[in-house]
Formats: sequence, structure tokens, C-alpha cells
Amino acid sequence: MKNPFLSVSDVDQTEYLTSRCSLNRAVIKKLPLYGIDDEIEGMTFNEAFSTPVIVACIRRISRRYGIDLIEEPDYRLPQILNESLNSDDARYRQMAARVVKQFGNRLGLLLLTLKKGEKENRLARDDWDDACWEYWRSLKTVILTGGLASAMMGRRFKEDIQTIFDMAGEKPYHIMLFDNGTYIGMMGLAQKLMKDDTTSLVLDFGHTGIKRAVIKKSGGELAEFTAQESLPSLHMKSHFDSEEEKRREAIELHRYIVNTIAASFRVAADSAAPDDTILISIANYTHNGTLNGERGGYAKLCAINPDYAAVLEDDLSGELHRDIKVRLVHDSTASALYFADVTQSVCITLGTGFGVGFTDIKIK
Repeated sequence: MKNPFLSVSDVDQTEYLTSRCSLNRAVIKKLPLYGIDDEIEGMTFNEAFSTPVIVACIRRISRRYGIDLIEEPDYRLPQILNESLNSDDARYRQMAARVVKQFGNRLGLLLLTLKKGEKENRLARDDWDDACWEYWRSLKTVILTGGLASAMMGRRFKEDIQTIFDMAGEKPYHIMLFDNGTYIGMMGLAQKLMKDDTTSLVLDFGHTGIKRAVIKKSGGELAEFTAQESLPSLHMKSHFDSEEEKRREAIELHRYIVNTIAASFRVAADSAAPDDTILISIANYTHNGTLNGERGGYAKLCAINPDYAAVLEDDLSGELHRDIKVRLVHDSTASALYFADVTQSVCITLGTGFGVGFTDIKIK
């Protein structure tokens, strides 16, 4: 069936996603299965399952097992959770099994909510019509990527999802896992948007970190992938007391982005001849180079100019003394591009929140 979440650009007929596709704002008004984790009824998907929620749970449960994680920063805890599933220390194994089971069950309940599309949950999502719910029901495959879906944790989640659907008597989605998902969005961009026999700088601006790589494409395939050191995402504040503060923070973030891209390009130029078109995956909804100003750390860049790609092109061209072109792509859409050959599927990135990309999207 036709994907109701895809819009089409009037400029070049390229398809794109808007915030309508977001799962984070969906509400579990009625649980599709009771007796598993009834306390999440009434929550949004983001309140029930996200990295901050899991981190808070790790800290709470670890204390009960006498595990001291006080000195560990939040960003390290999902990795520690994954490693703890195979720890030699029984306390760590038990703590990890308890946390992963809780959130594996929750993930199963959230996907079951989408699959069943019960009336109460449809009414709680007023920006979705019946076609949106029917599309989720028609999907065959859910591809889970991101740090929370990797290694042993991802496999446990897959088992829990299957169990939840079996208990509900509902035919499950086919769950695909992709363990090495660190650079999946960048590879998706390169695979679909790079011209053949070229070398490009490709970046992924996430809410937590910035990944960078130089990618060479030859004979229709990705021939070389040279990663640069990842950097922290800075200036990610998203709530402000005034428009003046918002614009000030936007300018600081923009400077950081320009400096990061320019430095990355110069490093690439030391050993290769990168194309003047830079491909960027960004944690924001994009359309013809414009950003969505509603939510997220990158939304405030609209205070500078909604057509952010044009701003980047101007500043980077001046900084690098060449005619730079920039392609901005929604980060989960970039990941979905890598799986374009998987029909009737959706790519869900389990990170700070739920990222959603549809593999049937057509981008030129």
C-alpha cells in the first residue's frame, strides 16, 4: 500500500519525511496486552522507552545489586549494560538481565500497539489517520539499529518481542538486527547519493556524537571507508527562555558545525581528493536543505535560517575556498537507505529516542 508518511518535494519530486512519522509522541492509551508492564499505560513511547529512561533504570537497579556506577557517565551505561549480560560477576549479569528484560518487554508492547492499532490508541494520535495505522499493520519487517539494538542486547530484545506477540496471538513483525550500526546512516547516504568513482566526506550529526568518514565509491560499490575520530555533539540545548538566547545558542552550534566540517574536509584532502559535495546525516527532519524547527538540539538552527544547507554551503565555501555543496538528510532516513532492498520494512533506530526511516523512500 502507499506509504502515508512520505511527502513529495515540489522542487525535485524527491520524497521526504516530516515529524508526522515520529513514534516518540505516540501514546499507549490502551495496552495491547496486560500483565507484562501495566505501568506504561498512558505513557508516550518516548516516556516508556528511550536511552535516558533506560539509563535511569540502570542506575536504580544497579544500586539494588550493590553495583557502584556513580563515577560512570550516562553515555557509558548502555554499553556497560550490554557487556554485563556476559559478565563473570553474577551481580552484573542479574542486573543486566533484569533491565534488558523490562525494556525488551516494553519494546514488544510498543510494536504490538502499532500492529494492532486499537481504537483508543488511534484516537490518542490525532495527527495519524487510519491509513497511517494500516500501514504499520501492513509492514512485514522491522529493522532495529542503533546502540541499544546491538550485540547481545539486540538479540534479547528480539526474543522478547517475539514472546510478546506470541502471548497476544498476533503474527509478529520479522525483526532484523544489524550489529555494526555505528556508521549505517553514513553508508546509506554514500550508497544512494554518491556518484560512482568519487570520494566524499560523509558526516553524521547525532544528538550525542558526530561521526565522520571519507568514503570512496567505485563500480557501484563502496570501495573504501576511512573513519575519522568521532567528536562529541555540543550546544544541544533545546529549551530557551527567550528568542535572543535561542539565536545565540544557534550561532554557537553553527560555528561548531562549520569548524567540524571544515577540519574534517582538510584532513580528508591530505590523503584523497574529496568531492565538493558533502553528505550529512542529521538528527532532524529535512526537506530540500531546510530543517524542522519544532524539536531537538538542531532545531534551533532555524533561528539562523530554515534553509540551513544554503547557510552551510556559503560559510563552508568561504572557509575552504571552493564551491561546496551540502546534502542534508534526516538521520533515520539515511539509515533506511542502506536497506532499500528490504521490501515492506521500516528502520527503527534505538537511541536517544525512536528514530524512524522507511526503506521505500525515493531520494534523488
